[in-house]
Order: sequence, then structure tokens, then C-alpha cells
Amino acid sequence: MNDPILYATKFAELIDLAREAESAFEKAVVFAATQSLANAFFSEEERFNGYMLEKVEMARWHICASIGYDVTNGHDQEHHLSGAYGAVDTLRNVLSERLQ
Repeated sequence: MNDPILYATKFAELIDLAREAESAFEKAVVFAATQSLANAFFSEEERFNGYMLEKVEMARWHICASIGYDVTNGHDQEHHLSGAYGAVDTLRNVLSERLQ
């Protein structure tokens, strides 16, 4: 991974796609892309602290739960999308501070 901030920004794009996904295919694509981005971070976990990886996992879970690919804990799609936005914003801010 050359640019973790770019990957974090792609998480934000996936949140928007999760909101718009209607068909099973669209949801599967969002799921696969979300998992792939999260795995990219975790495959290089030595580069990131636990707080950053926690935000990656939160973003992954919220996005996947919003489209029915993970447990929702009784929350609706909007709750999960808001949680994903919060995790991604925090991740981008922490990465920006760290990489400056």
C-alpha cells in the first residue's frame, strides 16, 4: 500500500455506494471491495497503530452491516453508515497527522 490516505478515502466512497446499493450484485461488490481495503491495512499492520486499525475494522463492520453482510446489532442502515463515516473521518485525520 503506497498511500493509506487514498485507501481511507476509498472507504468513504464505499459508504456512498453502500447507501445506493440495491441489488444483491451491488451489495456483493461493496462487500468485496470493503473487505479488500480492510485486508490491505491489516496485511501491513506493523505500519499502523492499534487505534488506526480499530477505525479500519469499525469502518469495515459498519459498511458490511449496512448492506446485510454482517450482524447489525439491531441498528438500521443509516446508523451503520453514520458510524462508518465517523470511523473513516477519524482514520483519515489520524493518518494525515501521522504522515505529515
